[in-house]
Amino acid sequence: MEIKQASKSLKQMLKRCSSLGKKSSEHVPKKGHFAVYVGHSRDRHVVPITFLNHPTFKIMLQAAEEEFGFRQEGGLTIPCDQNIFLSLLDSITSY
Repeated sequence: MEIKQASKSLKQMLKRCSSLGKKSSEHVPKKGHFAVYVGHSRDRHVVPITFLNHPTFKIMLQAAEEEFGFRQEGGLTIPCDQNIFLSLLDSITSY
């Protein structure tokens, strides 16, 4: 039951985040991708939506929920060091 609620909340958050920045098409991720912001500097990364099913990315999303909740302003922020995030992306890509 908790997983369904978390999934529904995540979908709502992604929908809200996807509507941000639509003033300029250069900021809109291409189809099948979404933007996340990483660390204190909030560096923007565009990742494939398929990453949402990867166990490592799910852990990062849980960390974001624990730190910021589902009502984040200004996009989905992953509370992770930039270098660690890039390393995790590499491991997900080679999965």
